Amino acid sequence: MKKKELMTLAPPEMSAYLKKIAKQDVPTKSKYGDSYKKYKYGMYLRAKAEKGYLVISVFLAEHVRAGAKHPAYVLYFDKEADDFITFETDSGRWRRSMLDKIDWPPYTFESGRYMSRQDINLVQEYLETEYKGYQGLIWFQRKVRKRRLDARYKKITDSWDEAMKLVPELPKDWEQWLLKNVVTEHYLFYEYQRGGAAEGYCTHCGQMVPIKNPRYNQVGVCSRCGQKIQFKSVGKSGSIWTKSENAYLIQRCQPGIVLRRFEVSMNIYKGEFQKPEIRFSEVKRYLYDEEFHKEPYYYGDFKNRGCRWIGGECYGYWRSYYYYSYSSSQGKVYPRTLPDLGRKELKQTGLIQWIQNHAVSDPEKYLASWKTAPVLEQILKANLPRLAEEVEANPGQLSVQDSHGGLAKKLKIDNSKLKRLREADGGMDILVWLQQEKKENICLPDELISWFLQNGTLPKDLDFIRDRMSYMQIKNYLIRQQKGKKDSIRQVLTTWKDYLSMAKRVKMNVYDAIVYRTSKLYQRHGELVKYIEANELSVRAEELDEKYPHIHELLPALQEKYGFSSKTYTILAPKKIADILEEGQALHHCIDKKEEYFERINNRESYILFLRKTKKPDQPYYTLEVEPGGVIRQKRTEFDRQKDDIKKASVFLRKWQAEVQKRLTREDQNLARKSKETRIESYATMRKKKVRINGGLFAGQFLADVLEADLMELPDHVEKAA
Repeated sequence: MKKKELMTLAPPEMSAYLKKIAKQDVPTKSKYGDSYKKYKYGMYLRAKAEKGYLVISVFLAEHVRAGAKHPAYVLYFDKEADDFITFETDSGRWRRSMLDKIDWPPYTFESGRYMSRQDINLVQEYLETEYKGYQGLIWFQRKVRKRRLDARYKKITDSWDEAMKLVPELPKDWEQWLLKNVVTEHYLFYEYQRGGAAEGYCTHCGQMVPIKNPRYNQVGVCSRCGQKIQFKSVGKSGSIWTKSENAYLIQRCQPGIVLRRFEVSMNIYKGEFQKPEIRFSEVKRYLYDEEFHKEPYYYGDFKNRGCRWIGGECYGYWRSYYYYSYSSSQGKVYPRTLPDLGRKELKQTGLIQWIQNHAVSDPEKYLASWKTAPVLEQILKANLPRLAEEVEANPGQLSVQDSHGGLAKKLKIDNSKLKRLREADGGMDILVWLQQEKKENICLPDELISWFLQNGTLPKDLDFIRDRMSYMQIKNYLIRQQKGKKDSIRQVLTTWKDYLSMAKRVKMNVYDAIVYRTSKLYQRHGELVKYIEANELSVRAEELDEKYPHIHELLPALQEKYGFSSKTYTILAPKKIADILEEGQALHHCIDKKEEYFERINNRESYILFLRKTKKPDQPYYTLEVEPGGVIRQKRTEFDRQKDDIKKASVFLRKWQAEVQKRLTREDQNLARKSKETRIESYATMRKKKVRINGGLFAGQFLADVLEADLMELPDHVEKAA
């Protein structure tokens, strides 16, 4: 619709008669409370037809009562163009909203709508609808919207429908096959007789079969077909609905195949036991092309327009969502289409062999696993069922060396090891050991590999000691250390690994046999635990000193540059890493627990200093994090707190900042600028990621806000002087 042309059409005006009605219409209380009201007529509609358009003016009751001359909204309808649009006079905006979706005043919802008989007839005649007045306008707008949505969705659904046309018809024996092979709940009905019924009807084989002394609901086996059944008395049993089970049908569907999934159940109505009814509904379809690229479809309600085949996976919150998400996807596969497909489309997939070895399966899951690990097909054909099942369940765990060559090469082993793998019916665990053999160019006895596997041990679990001992030595050592202990071999291995880790922490030579192969593992382990507990600070200090080598050089020079004292307060610099750790433990804050402080010291981004009472210089008071230029990032006492006394101490800290400026070198000033830039960038990142404090005094607050509130920058006169 051309808006310029519409603006040339004068909207219908409010008549004197309607103004009179509106003035006399005194509002009454609404059922929603005293603060709400209603009128006999909440809005007045006037209509005219001009230049092929239907023009509707909408006047609101309160606007008319207040003397308004212009309508609140003007609606334009174009029947030929199948279109409508609304002009909001107050804002001068054009709207595409339908009449019933406009944000009307509350009083209009309980009030009536006025339109003269002449205007009603005009609307009906123009729109060609049986609905009158306001409802006729709504009817037309909804039809327009529906037609447009239908046209938009048709572009989508047409491609789906074309794809579905390729799907073949169901096999002629489909229902019979479902009854015989998919439904697992079957029954044997008998007529009650004194002395016991002699024969009954089996729902599986569909025949009368001899029985002996049946009992109602007793479980048995049909003497004719061997199916597991439950006995039911004809007179006693009501209607029966069996559980829903899965069935799969694979068919040729150019240019590839279609995999179809069905929900299947059986209904037996009371008194009609010889006519069991198979119920099946197709819920999923997967179209595969020649390269086995998959296009999924599901049967469901599309945009509230009825049930149909829909492209994509089903994620809606309806019955099928529960079914697809929580029920088993395993099911029986229709066998009669498989031989021909196995010679052509499915020849290189191994799916036929998989189905033959699994009475129930999920072909879609198998094909997905095969696409991820194509070697799965060769594993199946090489008669490695256990390995095949593990790869099908988790194809990502198998790393293939080369897509070319034989199976042994792809599995990173040789032919002799492949033979051993087959003879042992090995899975991923045995394969990993054989791969390790190949990697190290060794040959381990099968008994040794079996022993490790029985104790839940893989080669990666022995990496911590493998460079010093052979696998046989490791086994013998573990057995010796387990002797007299209740621990499993796996627990002994964990203790051994833990012991060597602690030995490395305390600078023991873990490559000396007397250390790594100690004869008294548990005793030495316990001794190291006690030693580290008693010397935690020194052990931790040595680790940090090794990790951050520059700290050792920086700390001794800090006192001369940043040390300062008055009668009340003193600032001291730590002499070694252990001093910082002791400070953190004494004040129970995080300085000794977070390595980022030591990393910042190592990078000369910030330093740790101690604020003490001058009369008690050895007693921890406040810990300061300070930038090279004297900006104080943090000042914290016990449990990361600040007390009221920090206000008094801040006067001293200002004096300290001024004094420090006199001592700074050009290098210090450059470091200070970089530190400030890093800090500003860090706070911005924290805010962007909305990082909050998890626990403690400031739990739930944004970390950047807390840090910025604690910041003590240089006073302007000090910074200018610097």
